Amino acid sequence: MIKKIQNLIFTGNTRSVTIKKNIIASLGIRGCSIIISLILVPMTLGYVSSELYGIWLTLSSIMLWLNFFDVGFTLGLKNKLAEAIAQNNLEKGKSLVSTTYFMMILIFIPLLIILESIIPFVNWSTFLNVQSIYNEEIIKCLYILAACFCIQMILNVFTAVVAAFQQVALSSAFPVIGNFLSLITIFFLTKYCPPSLLALAIAISVMPLLVIFTASIIFFKKKYKNVSPNIHYIDRKYAKELFTLGYKFFLIQIQGVVLYQCTNILISRLSGPEYVTAYNIAYKYLNIALMVYSIVLTPLWPAFTDAYTRKDFIWMKSIYKKMTRFYIFSACIVILMIASSNIIYKLWIGDRAEVPFSMTLTLGIFILINSWDALQVNLINGIGTIKLQTYVTLIGLIFHIPLSLFIGKYIGAIGVVISMTIIICIYSIFFTIQIKQILTQKAKGIWIK
Repeated sequence: MIKKIQNLIFTGNTRSVTIKKNIIASLGIRGCSIIISLILVPMTLGYVSSELYGIWLTLSSIMLWLNFFDVGFTLGLKNKLAEAIAQNNLEKGKSLVSTTYFMMILIFIPLLIILESIIPFVNWSTFLNVQSIYNEEIIKCLYILAACFCIQMILNVFTAVVAAFQQVALSSAFPVIGNFLSLITIFFLTKYCPPSLLALAIAISVMPLLVIFTASIIFFKKKYKNVSPNIHYIDRKYAKELFTLGYKFFLIQIQGVVLYQCTNILISRLSGPEYVTAYNIAYKYLNIALMVYSIVLTPLWPAFTDAYTRKDFIWMKSIYKKMTRFYIFSACIVILMIASSNIIYKLWIGDRAEVPFSMTLTLGIFILINSWDALQVNLINGIGTIKLQTYVTLIGLIFHIPLSLFIGKYIGAIGVVISMTIIICIYSIFFTIQIKQILTQKAKGIWIK
């Protein structure tokens, strides 16, 4: 039995074997991540009050919006470096890595100075609608968060390098190790320190930073020595090349914020906060079925970059067929979960919240279409032909909010999910046509750019 499993994993194309290893390792890493997150929440609530924890979640979510200041440079690097590796041009790879670090420093050091200058002049207690006694501690917390965030964005170049070498599981392991260290730190805080928002910020923000910083030094000295950053390899022409691809990813990311991050606000505005709870419970429940599916998708991005650079269309077609079958299997599980949702909700949350079946059904349809779209987009992103995507996703950027409000006016919260479904359905049609044209080598014009 063990020998059969080993043969299943270690036989086949080298690229396919790498993907299988990444998937298996990612399953273990994702499992550890879930366990740590489940322990971290109650432990954190045991250290600070629910009010302080709520403030912390709000502050950290504000920082996440600043992710878009990287203008897609790290995503552009992942593609361009994977191409250079496939071409065995490690000198170009070294220049790409060095230039990306330089550009990220150029963006985030000035941003850090601006943020640190602005923070003390904002009345954060009023802005966040919390008691004024927390204002001073919030300011101190934001100083730490802003510094950690900007440094993290620079260090994230390393994770893009790891992903470009088709070691996606390794790149996802660093945050898990950081969270584990945060967990240990908070445990000691509960024993020896009084409740403090500042201490919590340091524990959760600094630990992951130390992990990725240490890993960068170790791996660039050994495993990735050939592409380690060097000031003498900074090249302006590569900055332009990275930006040309990066700004397209940036536009796509903005659309993602509008389509996904505004959902709770729109639902709350249309039907009230209780429907936000219903939406999130249904989403978390149905998304469990797609955990393995999403893990399998992740390593396909750099693998398709490598395959497309080498013009290995036979391998790409084979993987696409296998992933289509895997999608159908995952979709069947989602349908079964929709059918049994009312029973599961009663066992899981009892009477603490009500989730209408109409919400579960509508959201289930959205998840099914969105998962199919995610397959197409992941492969297209790996290939790097994303010009069409930057245009098509403008549909969501422009129409999602007004369409949600229009439909929601008549049917409430479900209208927001229906709007998302309509937009994703349009995306799926375009991107399915595009990937099939690319794989059959019939793509021309914007379909191949």
